[in-house]
Amino acid sequence: MLKLRYQSTSFFLLLKTLSFVGLMALSQATSAEQWYHVELIVFEQLDSVSDELAPIARVPNTTYTPNSTDDMIQPAANSTLLDSAAKLRNSRRYQVHYHQSWKQPVKTKANAKSIAINSNLVDGRVRLHKGTYLYATIDLQLDRALRQDDWSDTGGERKPYLKETRRVRSGKLHFFDHPNIGALLKLTPI
Repeated sequence: MLKLRYQSTSFFLLLKTLSFVGLMALSQATSAEQWYHVELIVFEQLDSVSDELAPIARVPNTTYTPNSTDDMIQPAANSTLLDSAAKLRNSRRYQVHYHQSWKQPVKTKANAKSIAINSNLVDGRVRLHKGTYLYATIDLQLDRALRQDDWSDTGGERKPYLKETRRVRSGKLHFFDHPNIGALLKLTPI
């Protein structure tokens, strides 16, 4: 009887240990970061007029750049949107100001970092995060000041500004629209 009780206790202890180890392995698997190939094209729409003004500049949180040597961001060797960029460049209605691709992990909203977007005429950032779904926040400003009409009550020059957060799907091309500036974003799991 004592031997049976000892075997039974040992069995339950072994079962608890295996369950604990299994849960730890599952926890590590679910917390593993999913890396994505990210590609972004930012372009100006040349024949448009808008009344949207740039807000007061904010100090961004920690940002990374696609060319950084940090482990967070790694340059991508390939571009999947070359045809789209070429079509925009060949059109008289658009001017491409930024086209870059990189690899990065997409983290939770609390841990996500912004990626700095800098070119001659475009400044801003892109922030990718995950919850139940993937989300992208585009925060861009065209540095080309557009002259207001003399009759406008806002006066002075204005800089087109695009800020939008939306749910995105991996493998799909997403278009972020503004009357003066647009962005194409694609995330592909690696």
